[in-house]
Amino acid sequence: MTGPAPTRQTQVASGYYLYGIVRARGWRGGLARRRGRDGEAFQRIRFRDLEALTRAVPFDVPALDRAALEAHQRLVEGAMRQCTILPAPPGVVFRSRRPLIRFLEDQYPALDEGLAFLEGHWELRLHIEARVAGDPDRSLHEVAAGVYTALRRLARAALPFPCDAPRLLSAAFLVERDAWVEFIERAEALAGAHDELALDVTGPWPPYDFVRIVP
Repeated sequence: MTGPAPTRQTQVASGYYLYGIVRARGWRGGLARRRGRDGEAFQRIRFRDLEALTRAVPFDVPALDRAALEAHQRLVEGAMRQCTILPAPPGVVFRSRRPLIRFLEDQYPALDEGLAFLEGHWELRLHIEARVAGDPDRSLHEVAAGVYTALRRLARAALPFPCDAPRLLSAAFLVERDAWVEFIERAEALAGAHDELALDVTGPWPPYDFVRIVP
């Protein structure tokens, strides 16, 4: 007599994948009711006035292929449009609820300060290239720096990036949510005044470049 056929053991979702940290009072809850790629509901885990936006996953090294990165970015951007979010980098998984709560408790001052700094702001990114191919002369770098300085006046903070040719300059700007259209219009006006430069402004983005979550 034979027993029942063996079944494949399913992996229990015991970990928590972190998307970011928000103020509990500022979160409207819309995205918390949305479902992830595998059907799990996004969960909010609260400590004091902070909430971690998470999804239940197996405690393992997560796949960080293009589809996973795009899914992470979509959720963070959706949260960004509802409230201020301190975004987590892709791939942060906590073993269980307790270590996540401990992280929120231990890092509370830094997380609280980070959210206060980002409150009501989005990130915009600027890339500047010369319109004519070839090695740009020093004067073009100076003009690009002048564009950066002009746009810096419209931002709470700015962060230049290292860049290689053909780019003359790349930077991120932390801009008030209500002023991002004005920022783009100013960039377009500067591009029109300097036809030797090609300006590319992207965003708004979550403020990845102005904060770092380190579990």
